[in-house]
Amino acid sequence: MTSPGKRLRPLITMLSCESAGGQAEDTLYAGLAIEMIHTFSLIHDDLPAIDNDDMRRGMPTCHSKFGEPTAILAGDSLIFLAIETVFASGYATEIKMDLLRAIGDMCGVGGLVLGEYKDIMAEAKDVTLNDVEQIYLNKTSRLFELSAYAGSRIAGAGQREITSLRHYGRELGLAFQAIDDILDITSTEDVMGKTVGGDMLKKKATIVRVLGMDAARKWAEERTGNAVDSISYMTSPAAGTLRKLARDLLGRIC
Repeated sequence: MTSPGKRLRPLITMLSCESAGGQAEDTLYAGLAIEMIHTFSLIHDDLPAIDNDDMRRGMPTCHSKFGEPTAILAGDSLIFLAIETVFASGYATEIKMDLLRAIGDMCGVGGLVLGEYKDIMAEAKDVTLNDVEQIYLNKTSRLFELSAYAGSRIAGAGQREITSLRHYGRELGLAFQAIDDILDITSTEDVMGKTVGGDMLKKKATIVRVLGMDAARKWAEERTGNAVDSISYMTSPAAGTLRKLARDLLGRIC
């Protein structure tokens, strides 16, 4: 949790809250819970049984340093710590329940876990664009959507704002995963802080594998545009920062 990651998801939670008229500091517990869930997913994703990666965020992966059994338990523990963190917050009971329900919906067997399973099952298989989009949607995008939803819900946003920010998170998550898969080919371990080139070796289901590099960049541009457009009517500085964030992420490959 203290390694030098981007903390992108908690940032989206904070900015979404501010965009909807709330206070960034109110998202501390939700942002921490979401980062715990994200970290759990990375620890388990790096395990030998899944991606078998030795480097993450410029450091040895959890199982590489502490052993596979400890890594499995560490990941498991973070799930429950995330739930405890939401309960320990000062949020109103209905907000706590909405956040926990969203965590279950977007991170469980119908979300993040499903995406990881589909990702594993698709290795070295013939896949379509729809297959890749479904993997991206569940494996990565759901957690971005959760981040935006949490911030807007804590702010007490209306349905239009909640829907718009969720759509922003969903589209940004799709773009983010495409960008990450492109950088797995074009970038270096020093820049990425993790092993690169593994997706091609394992024949993972990626947008590059299905569309080719140029079309994959175009696809990421379209998803980024969708994210920006979904909150175009929001005029707060925080909403402007969300739009800039989306463009800056795209700038890593363009």
